[in-house]
Amino acid sequence: MTAVLWLAVAASAVYWVLHFPRETAAVLPAVSTPAPTQVADASHMARALGQTQAKVAVTPEASRFQLLGVISSTSGHGSALIATDGQPPKAWRVGQAVLDGVYLQKLAPRQAWLGQTPTGPAQWELRMTGPDNTP
Repeated sequence: MTAVLWLAVAASAVYWVLHFPRETAAVLPAVSTPAPTQVADASHMARALGQTQAKVAVTPEASRFQLLGVISSTSGHGSALIATDGQPPKAWRVGQAVLDGVYLQKLAPRQAWLGQTPTGPAQWELRMTGPDNTP
């Protein structure tokens, strides 16, 4: 029984070593495709802090986003690694708000679509560049 247990541990270790990401993989820069500019509502934070003021209009532009990685299924669900305004990238799932009023709507291999609502029409399309699809 002990030998079987140690064999299972060794097999698990070999599996994870073979599937461990390699450091030689290069991060490909992303290029975004501009689309019509929409206005986002940033008053939620002001209300949460107890301030009562007029709505602050923020205009997100597609150039503010960089798509660095995508994990997607054929149904368009998954997660994307997106950097915003030069900040370190964060992983976002489909339906989450990347910024206030900007949602990750749908994914495809090497592509992501953003919009004002989680399910509405997409305003921005982000693409990764590289050997497979250089714009």
